[in-house]
Amino acid sequence: MRRVPVRSVRPRNANEWRDFWRDGGERELHAQLDEFAPYSVRIATLLGSNAPQRALVSELGRIREHELGAVPDPGADAELAERIYAWFGTAARAR
Repeated sequence: MRRVPVRSVRPRNANEWRDFWRDGGERELHAQLDEFAPYSVRIATLLGSNAPQRALVSELGRIREHELGAVPDPGADAELAERIYAWFGTAARAR
């Protein structure tokens, strides 16, 4: 699992964070999520709190199992978490 350093690209204050999400971040994240899209606020909260990638993997696993009622798939959760972190790193730097 490749890790993207989120700490250095996260918007620095509440106003920047709000602007990031308002100016397309929320819509772009939603587009990354497929069946997890209804839970985008939970995922955005982790990104905004600078949680490590492993926390996102765990949250995706909880959503998959408890909210979606699907069979656990840690590999798919790790792959999606990596894609989200890569997107977030790029998107946050671009704004």
